Parts: sequence; structure tokens; C-alpha cells
Amino acid sequence: MDRMLEIIDLLTKIAERSALLRHGDSVVLDGLNLAEVHCIDQIGVTDHANVTKIADAMRLTRGAISKITKKLLAKDLIESYQRPGNNKEIYFRLTRGGRQIFEEHRICHAKSRQDKLAVLAGYSVNEQSVILKFLQDILRLKDIETGA
Repeated sequence: MDRMLEIIDLLTKIAERSALLRHGDSVVLDGLNLAEVHCIDQIGVTDHANVTKIADAMRLTRGAISKITKKLLAKDLIESYQRPGNNKEIYFRLTRGGRQIFEEHRICHAKSRQDKLAVLAGYSVNEQSVILKFLQDILRLKDIETGA
């Protein structure tokens, strides 16, 4: 089961990276594009999320994240705040609407994960090992292509 989950995680990473590069403006959930949904997801899982933390996690520039967060602020899906004693840094947290998008996104990923697990269950452990090695190699190539 662990190997199958690792394969699924790699498939998801490959899909998200290629989708962010090719389909950054397509609407995927409640009128949001994929980059916006993933930004909401990152804010939802990051303690005291700021532009730098989000940019690093999503492998985008701080400028791109600034643009995305401005859109999300305008849509009332996130709110900004400052921590006591630090008036310089701006942090983000999800609003009620942002939390709903976050949960919908998590449900979509969980369903997709289950669907892929069902497919992988038809492969032997040896075949899964080959698939895993292949996907790791593909991910390394993608990282080289994107300079990651």
C-alpha cells in the first residue's frame, strides 16, 4: 500500500506541475484557476502563510503569488493579518469561503487518489516498483526542465 501511495503522490505532483505551466488560467473550481486553488490549499496547510512560504512551496515567484493573493483577497477567500510585534510581514489565512474551497479541493484529491489506487491494485508489487522508478525518473526530468 505504501508503494502505491507513493506512486499516486508522484502522479499528482507531475499533473499539478504540468497543469500550472499549461493551464494556469483555466477555471477548475468555483470560478478559480488552478494556481488560485493551489494557493488556497497552501495557505490552508501552512502556519502563518506569507508570500515567501507560499512561493517556495508552489515553486512560483513571489510576484506571481502576490498577484494571486490580491485576487483571493478581492474574492474574500483569504484575509491578511500581521502578528503582534511584527508590522513588516503580512500573513494570510482562509476565510469561511476559502475554507470551503480548501475542503472541496481536498475531497477532489482524495477521490482521485482512491480511483488511482484501484487501478494500481491490479499491478504486482514488482510492476509497481517499475512504475515508481519510471515516475521518479520523469519527475527528475521535469525538475531539470523547470530548473528546480
